[in-house]
Amino acid sequence: GEEWTMGRSEKPGGVALTGWLCAIAGGLTVVFAAVFALVGALARALSQQGSDVFAQAGAALDPLSRALLEHFEAVAAALVIFGLVSLVIGVQFLRMRPAARAALEILSWVVLGATLLLEWASLTVSKQRGDTQPGNWISSPITSLLLSLLQVLACILIIRFVRNPAVRAAFRAGPPDSRG
Repeated sequence: GEEWTMGRSEKPGGVALTGWLCAIAGGLTVVFAAVFALVGALARALSQQGSDVFAQAGAALDPLSRALLEHFEAVAAALVIFGLVSLVIGVQFLRMRPAARAALEILSWVVLGATLLLEWASLTVSKQRGDTQPGNWISSPITSLLLSLLQVLACILIIRFVRNPAVRAAFRAGPPDSRG
């Protein structure tokens, strides 16, 4: 009787929110990857017919964005993998599986490193070509930098959360007994 009542009450605050956010972000990443793959395929098909969709729409793409679109299959595959991993980790985090805490920390470190690397590459490319043309807000280096900073902040907060002693202890104890 005592083991059964212990499980649910020891789930630290924020575990459910973190698990849900991780799972939802994973699902949305998979959807975004599918849309990105469609856009990439459409852009490639139109460019093979001699049409540059982005230039016609007045959307100035920076070289990094163009490179990502040129290799849309690999980018979409990587996004699907990250999305599925995030979805699975989020669900397992909600279930309080001991490995999920470590997996979420590792995923956060990987995303943090990739974000910093991609932002560095983006700023380097932007600086090399001497961004003097305004472009649109979505391809602006400032927008990219702000979004990257938000992502870095989210990763740091997640890493700090999963390293919290109460969270570590709760996950060491294992999942609550859901048999009732």
